[in-house]
Amino acid sequence: MFPVLQVWEDFSLRKPSAHMAVDEALLRLSADPVIRFYRWKHPAVTFGYAQRYDEALRAAGALSVVRRWTGGGTVVHGSDLTVAMALPHSSSVATMRTEVVYRSIHEGFLRAVLPFTPAARLASEADCRPGAACFESPALSDILCDGRKICGGALRRAKIGILYQGSLHVKIPLLVLAESLASSIRPFLPSPELEELASRLEREKYSSDDWTRMR
Repeated sequence: MFPVLQVWEDFSLRKPSAHMAVDEALLRLSADPVIRFYRWKHPAVTFGYAQRYDEALRAAGALSVVRRWTGGGTVVHGSDLTVAMALPHSSSVATMRTEVVYRSIHEGFLRAVLPFTPAARLASEADCRPGAACFESPALSDILCDGRKICGGALRRAKIGILYQGSLHVKIPLLVLAESLASSIRPFLPSPELEELASRLEREKYSSDDWTRMR
């Protein structure tokens, strides 16, 4: 899928709003494709850009909620491995149709997952169910195992490129996932500029009520 993919194993246990801000900053500043793996400081719920706030609150219960820049449904984080991919507009992948990008990413993940979870497969149209909760509502090209969704994601397409955010419920070495998408991988080192932009996006956007409650 990529000749070279930069890999960021981000072990910083950030707040939910900070994670969303870092993902957006990554797309805004990356000149080459980057994949970021991260986990959560405490359980939280993210919900899609177009979703209603009250709908997300019902799913979250006592957990904190944050609106994503990407689409999709509500996702409960905490035990999952969360993945973000920044695909700048200069990448050939960013010119593909949205559904092709989504399927291509999950085909790569499936190749990586199969040795560890042999029953895994991509969801077909027959598997798809509408619903607000992401992991209760398989979409085309999500990854299923024994009828249960183990990987889902969402995309945001902008002039600067494509942001993918996904959630995986499978134990697998991170580099195996990254290698499933690229001919070559190399480490990504976040710059002070990225951290500065992420801090500003968190402060001005992702932790603001105007963003969270916009719908």
